Amino acid sequence: MLAIHSSPLGPLGTSNTGGMSVYVLELARWLGQLGHSVDIFTCVRVDATDTEALYPNVRLIHLVPQGVAQITKEQLPLHLTPVFEALESYRRNQALVYDLIHSHYWLSGMVGAMAQDRWACPHLTMFHTLGMVKNSTASGENESDRRIAHERWLAKVVDLIVVPAVRERENLVQLYNAEAQKIAVIPCGVNLDLFQPADRITSRKQLDINLDSAVVLFVGRFAPLKGIDALLGAIADLKKRTPHVHLVVVGGDGPDAPGSQALVRLVEGLDIQDRVTFAGRIDQKLLPAYYSACDLLVVPSHYESFGLVVLEAMACGTPVVATPVGAVETIIQPGINGRIVGKPSRDRLAQGIARVLDQPDGQRMRSARIRDTVTHCGWDRVADAVIQTYAALISVHKSDRVHHQAASCHSFPN
Repeated sequence: MLAIHSSPLGPLGTSNTGGMSVYVLELARWLGQLGHSVDIFTCVRVDATDTEALYPNVRLIHLVPQGVAQITKEQLPLHLTPVFEALESYRRNQALVYDLIHSHYWLSGMVGAMAQDRWACPHLTMFHTLGMVKNSTASGENESDRRIAHERWLAKVVDLIVVPAVRERENLVQLYNAEAQKIAVIPCGVNLDLFQPADRITSRKQLDINLDSAVVLFVGRFAPLKGIDALLGAIADLKKRTPHVHLVVVGGDGPDAPGSQALVRLVEGLDIQDRVTFAGRIDQKLLPAYYSACDLLVVPSHYESFGLVVLEAMACGTPVVATPVGAVETIIQPGINGRIVGKPSRDRLAQGIARVLDQPDGQRMRSARIRDTVTHCGWDRVADAVIQTYAALISVHKSDRVHHQAASCHSFPN
């Protein structure tokens, strides 16, 4: 597995560590448990260890490209060849032969394509987000032409693209001219052992959250794409009609980061300082307490390839109000486990939140029933589906000699 720009051990909720890291770790963990050997390669050093055993049969390996001391995500596009050379040096020194390459994000995809070319090895990729889709939203994010060109090229040369939702397959076909038959839809999963319902009052006492508040939760990175500004506007609108509403924001790069400071200024401008708590980055093991303590989770995103936090909240028995992104429309059952709002606008979000908070006790969505709607989404099932996909791809690759020869003739874009 290649996760070049983001270590799966990085702090969740920060700018370069989100759902992709959870996906890589959980999938690798289950593959290892089932007897498969997995090496995860990254250029991001979290500690002083070059190679770390994460789980049975799973290792994390830190690559150090020659002549490059430290590489930021922004610099990586200029150093992909040295990254691959470091990968190839490690493989050669360890006398390893890999059956398959699974790359994550377009930067890793490019390194994976070099390995695919050199090793004559099948390569499947997962983009996690797509530059063209991000640029088409109203979030103000602007991905480079370089990224989009490389994503378009990768969609042509990889053996298979894995996407977590049908919506993402449609994006690839319509925007990138990808071949639909080269795209496998495998939903993401949730750790059902970690994310379980807990008593709300106990959880609130543990986290020092007012027992009488109507608590709304946000969990994620502080990126414009996440729509936090619209959510803060919704809280300002709700303050007038729901005096006890309170928003807890989990994530971010710390109070001194520009994104965090911008949100604090917005909170002050909306005069909701007393209605918003920035909890900072929370270790994943502590997240179930936050999900259980709140009345609902809000996902106000302009774009998600899937939306892992939706599954996490529901596994804890907490309803979700979300925009129709990623797999939300296949997960949320209105009135049973949450609500879908039309778009990430403050008025739509306020209405969706109010509909959940204002439900009479007899009509409230029940914790056990909410969890029941996602118990089929465990990572064990995801791993089984991925293994079947791996096996089919390896089988086709071995039998398709014409493809094998063509795959070694890639003309790499600049």
